Amino acid sequence: MAMRNVFSTPEYRQDRLLEEWLTSCKQGNLLSALKKHWKTFVLCVYGNSHDAAKEERLGKKFLFRPMEYFLCQKDPEVVFEELQAKNMPSQLCGKVFKTGEPTYSCRDCANDPTCVLCIDCFQNGAHKNHRYKMNTSGGGGYCDCGDQEAWTSHPFCDLHSPKEASQDERNAIETLPVDLTDRASALFMATLRYIVELLTWSQCDNLPSDLQPEGELSDTYITMLFNDEVHTYDQVIKTLQRAVKNCTAQQAREFATLVDREGRATVYSGCFASCEQCRTIIDQSTSRHGSKPLKVQVMHTVVVAHQTFCLKLMVWLQKMIEKSDGLRRLFCLLSMKPQEDGQSLMEKLLLHDTQLWKVARILSHQLLMAGVLMDQECKKQFAVIFTKWYPNVMHDFARDDHDHDVCVASLSVQIYTVPSLARMLVTDHDLLNVILVPFLEACQEKRNAHGVLSLNKAERNPSFKRACFMLYDLKYALICKPGPDEWNDKLRDSFLRGHESFLRLLKIMQGMDEVKRQTGMHLEYEPEWEGAFNLQMRVDDVIASFTEWCSTDRTVFIEAYKKAAQMLLECRDTTQKSEQQTVCGHTVKCIKYDVQSQPVSIHLPLTRYLAGLLVNMGKFDLQFGCPELSVKNLDPVRMIEPPLRVQVMIAQSQAGLWRRNGYALLNQIYFYHNVKCRQEMYDKDIMMLQIGASVLESNEFLIHLLNRYGLLVWIKPEYDVPTGQDDNVRQTIMLAEEFLNLVLIILGERYVPGLGQVTREDTLKREIIHLLCISPMSNSELSKHLPDNTNMEAGIEDAIHAVANFRKPASTIGTAGSGKFELKKECYKEFNPYFYHFCRTDQSQAEETQIKRKKEEKSESHALPPPVPPRFTSQFERISNLLQCDVMVHILSLILQRSVATRSRSWSETQLDRILHLIGLALHEQRRNIQDGHHGFDFIGKAMRGEPNLMQLLESLVADPKNISHDSTKDLLSWILKKFVEVRQMTSSAEAQSPFEQVSSFSKEENEAAKKRKARLAAKRKEKIIAKISQMQQNFIRDNADLFESTDADTSLTRGTSEMDISESAHHETPVALGKYRSTPCSIGITKATCILCQEEQEISHNSRAMVLAGFVQRSTVMSQCKSKEFPDGENFDPLFTSSDLFVGTFTNSCGHTMHADCWQSFFQAILVKERRRLSRIPHSLSYNIVQLEYLCPLCESLSNTVIPLIPALHSLVSDSDISSVDLGFGDWLDGLQKTVEKSTKQDKIASKDDPFPLLPCPLSSITKLMADSVASNFQLLWHYVSNTSGGRFSESLEEMMKKFAKDVYSFGLSVDPDDINSRIPIMAWNTCAYTIINLEQYLRDEMKPLFGTSPSRNVDCINALVKFAAVCGQVMPQEVIKKHCLRLLSGLLTGGLEKSKDPQCILDIDLFHYLTAVTMALPSLYTEGATSSSLPLNSLNNQYILQLVLTAHVVQAMLLYDKPTESEDQADMEMESDVESIALMSIYTEIRRKAGCLPPSNSDPLPWQLSRHINDAVLPFLRCATVLYHNLTGVPIPARLQDWTEEMEPFCSYLSLPSNFSELFLNQGDLLDGLLNQWCISDILRSRLSSATSQSLVSYPLPVNHLIDLPNDYSQLINQISSFTCPSSNGNDSQLPTMCLVCGVVVCSQSYCCQTEVKDTKVGAATEHTLRCGAGVGILLRVRECQIVLLAGTKGCFIPAPYVDSYGETDQGLRRGNPLHLCKDSYKNLQKMWFTHCIPETVAHNIESHMNLMSIHWQHL
Repeated sequence: MAMRNVFSTPEYRQDRLLEEWLTSCKQGNLLSALKKHWKTFVLCVYGNSHDAAKEERLGKKFLFRPMEYFLCQKDPEVVFEELQAKNMPSQLCGKVFKTGEPTYSCRDCANDPTCVLCIDCFQNGAHKNHRYKMNTSGGGGYCDCGDQEAWTSHPFCDLHSPKEASQDERNAIETLPVDLTDRASALFMATLRYIVELLTWSQCDNLPSDLQPEGELSDTYITMLFNDEVHTYDQVIKTLQRAVKNCTAQQAREFATLVDREGRATVYSGCFASCEQCRTIIDQSTSRHGSKPLKVQVMHTVVVAHQTFCLKLMVWLQKMIEKSDGLRRLFCLLSMKPQEDGQSLMEKLLLHDTQLWKVARILSHQLLMAGVLMDQECKKQFAVIFTKWYPNVMHDFARDDHDHDVCVASLSVQIYTVPSLARMLVTDHDLLNVILVPFLEACQEKRNAHGVLSLNKAERNPSFKRACFMLYDLKYALICKPGPDEWNDKLRDSFLRGHESFLRLLKIMQGMDEVKRQTGMHLEYEPEWEGAFNLQMRVDDVIASFTEWCSTDRTVFIEAYKKAAQMLLECRDTTQKSEQQTVCGHTVKCIKYDVQSQPVSIHLPLTRYLAGLLVNMGKFDLQFGCPELSVKNLDPVRMIEPPLRVQVMIAQSQAGLWRRNGYALLNQIYFYHNVKCRQEMYDKDIMMLQIGASVLESNEFLIHLLNRYGLLVWIKPEYDVPTGQDDNVRQTIMLAEEFLNLVLIILGERYVPGLGQVTREDTLKREIIHLLCISPMSNSELSKHLPDNTNMEAGIEDAIHAVANFRKPASTIGTAGSGKFELKKECYKEFNPYFYHFCRTDQSQAEETQIKRKKEEKSESHALPPPVPPRFTSQFERISNLLQCDVMVHILSLILQRSVATRSRSWSETQLDRILHLIGLALHEQRRNIQDGHHGFDFIGKAMRGEPNLMQLLESLVADPKNISHDSTKDLLSWILKKFVEVRQMTSSAEAQSPFEQVSSFSKEENEAAKKRKARLAAKRKEKIIAKISQMQQNFIRDNADLFESTDADTSLTRGTSEMDISESAHHETPVALGKYRSTPCSIGITKATCILCQEEQEISHNSRAMVLAGFVQRSTVMSQCKSKEFPDGENFDPLFTSSDLFVGTFTNSCGHTMHADCWQSFFQAILVKERRRLSRIPHSLSYNIVQLEYLCPLCESLSNTVIPLIPALHSLVSDSDISSVDLGFGDWLDGLQKTVEKSTKQDKIASKDDPFPLLPCPLSSITKLMADSVASNFQLLWHYVSNTSGGRFSESLEEMMKKFAKDVYSFGLSVDPDDINSRIPIMAWNTCAYTIINLEQYLRDEMKPLFGTSPSRNVDCINALVKFAAVCGQVMPQEVIKKHCLRLLSGLLTGGLEKSKDPQCILDIDLFHYLTAVTMALPSLYTEGATSSSLPLNSLNNQYILQLVLTAHVVQAMLLYDKPTESEDQADMEMESDVESIALMSIYTEIRRKAGCLPPSNSDPLPWQLSRHINDAVLPFLRCATVLYHNLTGVPIPARLQDWTEEMEPFCSYLSLPSNFSELFLNQGDLLDGLLNQWCISDILRSRLSSATSQSLVSYPLPVNHLIDLPNDYSQLINQISSFTCPSSNGNDSQLPTMCLVCGVVVCSQSYCCQTEVKDTKVGAATEHTLRCGAGVGILLRVRECQIVLLAGTKGCFIPAPYVDSYGETDQGLRRGNPLHLCKDSYKNLQKMWFTHCIPETVAHNIESHMNLMSIHWQHL
């Protein structure tokens, strides 16, 4: 039949189909029957482009359900339940990890770091009480619980512990019914064959003949794009937009995401010609510039449909085998059963892995792990097959372009890390050779003409880099080190074959990257060096493992050593010449080689491997050169030559001889000594030199060293005679110092097991001791400086605790830090200043630290003598003869003579220090030999020969240390002489020592006398100088007396009486801020300031040069009580009545630094010019965005975007007026305002139609006509005082700054463009003042800190400036606008204006402190006449009545929103009695609730005392905010009672002139207030708010203080919680970077193309988009898998550590160390404070300034 675009569904009867399949199964051709069915129905389901849900439904109906019924022959659910009931509890967990799941590895019990547990097994096992590591899985591995080879103890958790001994012997297949077994066998085999056939099918336009649809295929093709790891997202997106018709950027992003996730995606469908055209464009677009093109194929829809079905079929098979142990076992046997061609089906999938796309590979690997790898017998069988085809697999992998973790090669870790499997494969299947041979083949193309590897970084082919994964497999294979009794001949033969291949690898690495000293010109190009070191680091673990294997069997050790020695002989350059050198009568034949002119390589792995072997010869009682280890032509001089050349080259580099070789050489030297490489490089070179010192005669060895260092001339006495040719003396001195340092290291560094009589633990302890001698270190610092040996991690911790004490960080609230390890006192004696792992900086710092310690301990001597070294083993004890040989004694004597000499051109104090340490080592060795009764070592005897002898020279130096500048060297000299005398006394042939002791003591006394004499002279000289300076000072003051008359303390800011000070009046009477009896104000805030730009000091005045504070305005949601609200459109939003839930506000803060307005303008203009220039050179942004008017404070570099004008004290701008003569009650005042509002509203017909608020203010005279005469006169008198000012107009510069700040607040607060004439500008100025005060009050309340006296001065100054600005901003705005705002505000409470607005509201919908602030600031303008006003909101009676009115409304809010308290509150205060006030409030509460129609049921009524307490609690925050407002407005000092934390109401009421009993606000206030209460309560909107649960959520009072979300204490719980998160845009696929918002707890898919959206025509990531909705562009998020916090502020951001720390108090960004982490409450509290106090933008800016790399990150894409 002909195929069409839509494949029609034919008739289908399941019963007939099953009958047909059963018949075919019995005949043995089930696959044919299945294919016949699939030929039609696969196309119907997967060939019609159905949506995912329909496709799944049809697939289940037509394809999978019939197979399940065929398998079970009845209801599958019933049969599967019966089979599961027969399952025995599995001993193996085998849970396959998803990406991001937590994994745990026990440091105490795991055989290697790849052995991990899932969270369930970990939580239910013993390892949670051990030392463990935690990490997140990259996906693909599985849990090793139950695998006894993975753990040294506790292999089972409680969930998988074996119940019966006979479990393993039971055959799981026998539990299946026989007929089901037959059907399952046929079905599994048929489906597997189909999967293998289709997945390995290479043709794109037709199918195998038995699947090919009948008739001619229709022309329906698709263009299939495949994934690679070469091209970037952006390249793919741009290519698709170019190649695919009508493809938008969003569609292209979705395609690119799908290709990256699935491995391939259909990007175009149509006829063959159009699909081929699309393919051609993609191919051509991506193959430019010689790069590899994207893989793209044109495929027929039928082929794609069947391949899609194959993927679904693999998932179905995995589910089936998980149903029953028997089915799994059956599947394993069938999949591993050889087919007709001798290969099993799993083998075929293995070999064709690189032909599959990404998701097909992953599913096939998961099927393999769920089946074959869970069955021990089949796993063994598969391991053999995998090893057999290993070269082919790795050959394909090297040429593949997919990541390692999605290639079948990654399964090696599941096989080779199992000790029994690895041992079996090494023994029987030559595993080591199997791995090494293909790697050596990969190395062949990288060899140069000399047969040495040459790794060029410029090569674009990554095949060698991918081939290096074989070295990891080799490391895994060597984990299973055999014990001495586990070796057999077969294992020996196989190992030695692999060992020989490994030696060939080391041979081609020997001599990599040779360098030659550059003379004349500097190197033009830096040579490549990184590739060789990367290879070296990969090989390090393998070298160590081979060494360990060889050291467990004598036969293997001997054979391995001989092979290595022979291989080294093959590497030797035979053209080297020799020359005779004579020193001290000893003539030696030295190799002729000049390091300065001939090439030297730092890479000597073969030489170093040989050294590693030789150190272990003591285990088998072997000696170098013994018959068993004899190798023809092996010369120890030749063995030590290569490492010696490296030491000389480094010494010459230190002396400055290799400067022209550039950074490449310096980097090589750095990594040579670095902890990552030194174990197999530097340390082994020292080992080889020590081996040479133990084999060669001591004088001969030293002559070889002197010859190679070029110091044979230097050790001649006549070298010190000036010759006029002193050019190279400085270099010679430095080379001599380095030579002595090397000799010290060869003699003193004995902490190598096999070389010295020490253990590995001793070595580790010594390393830690010397690190802690530099300074106390945290655990992470120590770990960073110690070798990265994962098998020794637990041992490292034990060693640290053995030598050091842990000092926890100070647990001060608000601070967090890591603890430090400090060395135990008894360990300081082990300190060796010439420890060979010290770099120069470390050595210097360690010496300073130890000398400082000794001074603090008031030790008599500050000397740092050499510690007593451990003994050499018998094989290496000859090394100590270096100390007593003739050449050494000559060198010691020579340097001491040059030290005593008056002048010496070749001497340095460093040389002296080093030979003193050598003498100290010799004395230690002499003492030990004497104590042991050995007389072969006689350093003292040789030292006492000659004239002068060493002792005489030492005494001369002690008596007159004229050339020695360091006291520590002098002390060391004294210590050496004393030790010399002690040891000499121990020798039996010693003469009487009294003369020497007398000389010694005399010289000491003389020394002390000289010191005291010098100190006296210095003190006298100092007294004279001080007296002279004092006289000059007095003369200057006398001559310039006028300058000192008004001398004052030089401070940048002078404040008036601060909030933090208790005023004098507070001691006499309680200050009152409002009402007729207001206390006398004083100046608060800044009264005099110094400009930080011009340093000029100035009084703050209204008519002088304007001064400003640097400020930052931002939108804020930190106090929002409704996170789900959408932000309003700033262009149309009316901000007059602020919502009670505070869902968004405008916050202003300041760093507190002051500037002249004109100075700031010049500064900002300079920034603009500089930024324009910078943008042309550096496109990326800075820490501030100049487009948003941002800049950094010139002094403290705090982020700012505006300036806040400084206004003088407001009371200084008005004339004194006595309002006590005004006799106007609250009711009359209220009546006047109400009449004004009504009169103004009635004139709405005259108003313009364009005006949304038709209010026309009426004059005061027309209002007073409506009042009684006495009331009218008082009302008029009150407003006369309101408009009475004396200060005059503000200066132009101050007015300009006031307008600028108001405009900035409006623009930033509403996220709109600046507008000078918008009527909302003054409202935003009032609102930011109110919002900032509320934020401060909430923060201090949450911290339980007093409202005054504890805030930083910059916050105090900022709020003071904001309040004063809000008070005067109306004077620079059109008065008609202010009047209308005032009338609208008044109408809201007085005449029902809330309900009449465009968006009807009720009293519950508005925040009354914002309302109070706005009315207070606007009311003085109500009756003003003219275009401008100079009225200030300082009328204390007006302010008192405003506050009383608003407070009354707030109490009504609290009553309406209060229900019965919780039971816990009820029980807590059950016995409290109700007073008169409580009963009165209860009556008011009942009346108000009745009016509102929301009376609670009688049994739910609160008790009077409960209501009273609630009202106090609910209203207190409002009163606290009002206190801050009116204190800054009026300048009335704060009473002493408010300087401390208090929850009492009375002090606030007293200060604000309010009744402390709130019932007085309602009682006897007249009918007018009763009318207002009625009006507020009978509102239909209010009733609907209270009755409807679905309406806008209501807040509760007091408003709760928001906090960041609660985090679990254990970080692994958080990882586990997040591991189930899937990308919302990718049909449930794993998210690579799940990121949690700490404000609301929402998890988003961060930094991913799949979840990008567009905001204002800009692409933004999911995290940025969420931050815009949740935090108005400011966010604090946790990247769970990275364990780091992301701070976002607009288009900028930074990373900081997460608030999780390990037991040492350290964070772990990236989970690199893997220590268990727990929540640090102090750190989280700091984050909470940073967020709530709006410091995130400032923190981001500071971080970007200090970490320039943060600039290059596209933060908006997160």
